[in-house]
Amino acid sequence: MTTFFSRVLIIFVLFTSLLLQGQTVYTVEDVPNPKNSDGGWISDPNNYISGEEKIALNSLISALENKSTAQIAIVVLPSIGDEVPKNFAVHLFKHWGIGQEKKDNGLLILTVVDQRRTEFEVGYGLEPILTDALSYRIASQELVPHFKNSDYGLGLLAGVERIQQILDNPEVISEIYDDGGVGYTKNKNPISVGVIIYLGLLFFALFHYFSNVRKINKNKEDFYDKFKDLYNIKHFVYFILFPLPFLLIRYIFIKNRLSKYRNNSRFSKINGKKMFKKTEVAENKFLDKGQLVEENLHSVDYDVWATENADDILILKYQKFFSKYSKCPKCKYKTYYTAHSKTVKAATRSSTGVREEIQKCKNCDYIKVNTIKIPRTTSSSSSFGGGSSGGGSSFGGGSSGGGGAGVSW
Repeated sequence: MTTFFSRVLIIFVLFTSLLLQGQTVYTVEDVPNPKNSDGGWISDPNNYISGEEKIALNSLISALENKSTAQIAIVVLPSIGDEVPKNFAVHLFKHWGIGQEKKDNGLLILTVVDQRRTEFEVGYGLEPILTDALSYRIASQELVPHFKNSDYGLGLLAGVERIQQILDNPEVISEIYDDGGVGYTKNKNPISVGVIIYLGLLFFALFHYFSNVRKINKNKEDFYDKFKDLYNIKHFVYFILFPLPFLLIRYIFIKNRLSKYRNNSRFSKINGKKMFKKTEVAENKFLDKGQLVEENLHSVDYDVWATENADDILILKYQKFFSKYSKCPKCKYKTYYTAHSKTVKAATRSSTGVREEIQKCKNCDYIKVNTIKIPRTTSSSSSFGGGSSGGGSSFGGGSSGGGGAGVSW
């Protein structure tokens, strides 16, 4: 019975205390951003932390950021209503962009008083050092003992000091984990994982290439068809093996094989006579205007084969893989390109913009004007970024990896 009345008394005292403080339920958008006010690192709208403690915390965090570029934001709120503190921390972290952009080395320490809960939300860049288990250990060992006595400033100072020790000297991690028998395993080297993945892709590409080359050599297709089949494989290998392994394969093996298919002796399928490949100059009289324009633009290359008395003529078309020209919707030749593009109306945050794109054909002079809508601009992460010291006006635009830990007291 005594225990029951004690709990009722504690609840009554807490409820009365919150009423006296004028408890406010905060949303993510309502939380005051310290970078927009005093340029510090602490958002404590109900003053749970004393002025002297805030000065000490700001000084400690600023020194840590100057040395390691890591950013720590501290938020103490009376209530967030029915919101889950972890979800609230994730959204607030993203809203402010805590940590340096691309480094993602931010940490948010969120305390919700009426739920008696504190969350450590850790950015991607800090996760290898400030792991979930380590975050929980720091919160439970440094913050909770003080928070139970409502000494929020002292608890946060103790926690930030421990984090500073870790970031100054990562070897301290081992000491913390040894205290309690929790094993520590280093993260795998991402470079090693990348090498393994690359070697796997390399093996797959080589197997794919050589098995298909063998099939192409054995089939009964015309040399022109064999060329096109091998050409497609060539680009597949180029994508997977670039840069060094592919160069050896391409210039020693593939290029020679493609040249063999393209220049091998041919015989007329009509009369069986031997056909001869025309020179670049001699072939022009066999090509029409559109084909000549394609050759001049280097969008397509043509080979012309003819019997000695020209009673059978064969024109073979070889597409250029990289070309700014595409097939014209009118004449169908690969002579169509974007001649001009300009912004007619710039996009803003409140309205879309308009870009005008003019496409022309160099063969038939066909012209088409396309009007393209430009999406409205959005505020980039840099709107939260740029501050590098305690006197900065904003956080650095970092992202959260969802890591961290929460404790109750």
